[in-house]
Amino acid sequence: MASATAAATRESRKYRVRGAIVKGFLYLILTLGAIVAMFPFAWMLLTASKTYGEHSQKVFWPAGLTLRPYVNLPPTREIVVDMHPTEDWHGAPASSSPLLEGVIPVHEVSPFVAKRLEREGITLPFNVLILAIDTTDDGIQNYDRFVLTVDSRTVGQFSTRIRLGQWGGPDYAGGPRGRWGPHFKVIDPNPDHFVVKQAWNVWYMFFGNYIKAWREANFALYTRNSAIITLLTIAGVMVTSTLAAYAFARMDFPGKNTLFAAYLATYMIPWTVVMIPDYLIIVALEDFFKETLGIANAWYNNWTALTIPWMINAFSVFLLRQFFAQIPTELFDAALIDGCGHLRFLTQVVLPISKAPLMSVIVFNGIWAWNSLQWPLIVTSTPDWRPITVGLSSFMSEAGAETQLIMAGSVITTIPILLLYFFTQKQFTEGIATTGLKG
Repeated sequence: MASATAAATRESRKYRVRGAIVKGFLYLILTLGAIVAMFPFAWMLLTASKTYGEHSQKVFWPAGLTLRPYVNLPPTREIVVDMHPTEDWHGAPASSSPLLEGVIPVHEVSPFVAKRLEREGITLPFNVLILAIDTTDDGIQNYDRFVLTVDSRTVGQFSTRIRLGQWGGPDYAGGPRGRWGPHFKVIDPNPDHFVVKQAWNVWYMFFGNYIKAWREANFALYTRNSAIITLLTIAGVMVTSTLAAYAFARMDFPGKNTLFAAYLATYMIPWTVVMIPDYLIIVALEDFFKETLGIANAWYNNWTALTIPWMINAFSVFLLRQFFAQIPTELFDAALIDGCGHLRFLTQVVLPISKAPLMSVIVFNGIWAWNSLQWPLIVTSTPDWRPITVGLSSFMSEAGAETQLIMAGSVITTIPILLLYFFTQKQFTEGIATTGLKG
């Protein structure tokens, strides 16, 4: 008896040891998988904080994520700049008033920039030239654009353009567009009393690439367009998908199963196959509205072509239909006794208990609409209705790609999707788990 008990104990110990080994191995695999999955995101965040030089030199950890540029910064000061007319700035943009030039003497720089200047053999003080430009043709000298350079009157690669009330700085010893300071902001553009504020804008130093990407790629317009396109697409998908899914799940009509199978089969067709027919339909609708109704750009270069073709989604109908089919028939019978029809039962009974799959539909279609790129490029020819993904392509040219700005723009475009998933993750995971994706 004792030997049998000992043998059972040994077997139990071996089983626990094997279980612990298997569990530890699985945890190790999952941890490695998570690290591999997070690596591209981590690389994107690190690159978004690098300067152009740091990325080209393959520096692993950017200076912007260290304390070096931000410690022991000199005090802020306001400088009255003596401005006078000039004409020898090469490449200067058109101005409605005479171009004005001034000199800003720099006596202090941030410790990080001081080390760069020391390596280049540049000593303090030195001069920053500022060019004032008037872009408003109203007969008044109201300067609102400015160019900053170091000892150069060429408006080009190593100059920085800023607007009135905007922070910026020139390149210091080949540095990244004055990111590490000092920074300048024009606070009074009156030619008789031109005042410039010199400071060290830590937000500009830390988020320099994000600020530059937002300004240069016109992200404000593209973000607005993407938000409108995404919201309209989600609203359209929610209406069409809930109605179609309810009809397939709860209503009886001839050929329902055959029609649903044919409808679901359309999800298997690659989008590249239907892309040209969709485009030809958009062109035909545009011609019809223009020639018959006299309405130009009713479809092309408008939100209609960007949203309406995507307001019907076979996957969303399938997902909701699977969930609606699980709702007990007794609920509909009770609602029918109370005088409910199909539409009232859908809106007052089915939808309130279907929050999980509905959130899944919102997340899926929100991501698809937000990330769309090829279709917007096909049906638009101006930036008026192009989405945010198009803005990322502005940092790629024949001279090369500004990868650090592309990654900063990518982080900006990712934030809304992360927020959407953060606020809907509970319902999203419940929707996938409860629906089960099975008939």
